Amino acid sequence: MPRSGAAFAGSPDATAPGLSVRGVSFERRDGTRAVPVLQQVSFEIPRGRLVALVGPSGAGKSTLLSLLAGFERPTSGSIAFGGVDWAPLSPCERAVGMSFDDAALHEHLSVAMNVDSAALPRGEPADRRRDRVTSLLRSLGIAHLADRRPAALSAGERRRVAIARVFIRSPQLVLLDEPFANLDRANRFTVRQMVRELQRSTNATTIVVTHDPTDALAIADDLLVLVRGEVRAFGPAGAIADRPPDLEVAQLVDDLGMHVLEIAANGVCTDARISEKLVLELAERRARARVETPTLVGMRPWQIRVGAPTEPSIELDAKLLACEPAGLFADLIALRSDGRTLRARVPRVNAQELPIGSRVAFHIHEREAQFFAGPWPGRQLD
Repeated sequence: MPRSGAAFAGSPDATAPGLSVRGVSFERRDGTRAVPVLQQVSFEIPRGRLVALVGPSGAGKSTLLSLLAGFERPTSGSIAFGGVDWAPLSPCERAVGMSFDDAALHEHLSVAMNVDSAALPRGEPADRRRDRVTSLLRSLGIAHLADRRPAALSAGERRRVAIARVFIRSPQLVLLDEPFANLDRANRFTVRQMVRELQRSTNATTIVVTHDPTDALAIADDLLVLVRGEVRAFGPAGAIADRPPDLEVAQLVDDLGMHVLEIAANGVCTDARISEKLVLELAERRARARVETPTLVGMRPWQIRVGAPTEPSIELDAKLLACEPAGLFADLIALRSDGRTLRARVPRVNAQELPIGSRVAFHIHEREAQFFAGPWPGRQLD
């Protein structure tokens, strides 16, 4: 039985805070050496929010989920939910439903039995228990698969069963590790939509780990960005995507990444042409920020245009290497004068007359470029 105050079904006050992680660090042992995995991780997630946890491989994302679920214990720091300290609670005593990145289904059980086996004991009559399972499977569009074994399911169907196993527990905290991995585009959209609908209908605080920024921005209220075991950004998803705090975060929250130009502290840029007005403006920004380092210019590929600019812009030339179709758009792959590759996503009609091997004039409007105080990964200049 859960300890006092740790019951799943809303034993903490509904007005109490949601998930609170404060100063959590975690180390693994490598022989006699301690290897830091997470360092002073802190954040607060209100009840009912859906958070996408993103970061490069090895950033500590799955480790953080394991700590929240209680499978591992932090080296230092605290984890609480609804004002209840989770330190003394075992995994089965926490209000958590978790799906692993490999779905982790019981291969010898049917779909219905897989879902039922994940439900908490509630002393329910058998028919009511079956109704709950059937209702959840129906909401996920897999009620017709109730009697099948996992081996007979597609990847998308297995994911839906794994998600059903999570939500059948009526958890207060849902942890989904790569729920959209290895799915084709149609299944990806469907499973993504179902996760969001279930999360909204249950009001469960939810953390979804994903490497795909498109998935993250499609469903998340907030983004939590981990880099080398540290929280690099946390806040509303749209705000972080629009104005990332540094270039490393910018690369993680846009599926096309962000290109970078360097403007020296004296205003010289050897790889592009910039206006004197912008040089003066950047000098003022650096003065306000009290930095004397070069300015790093961030350019999103879908904001880079070809041809002559129609408003104040940063201009550069690059040798066209390839033109890759992208639906109604085309990705122009070009070699910059500094040896770096440039990718510009432009309307397909604008790319049709550009010969491979030619030098192409590119530009980005000054109002769309983002400016960071160097060195890499920089920080946003106000």
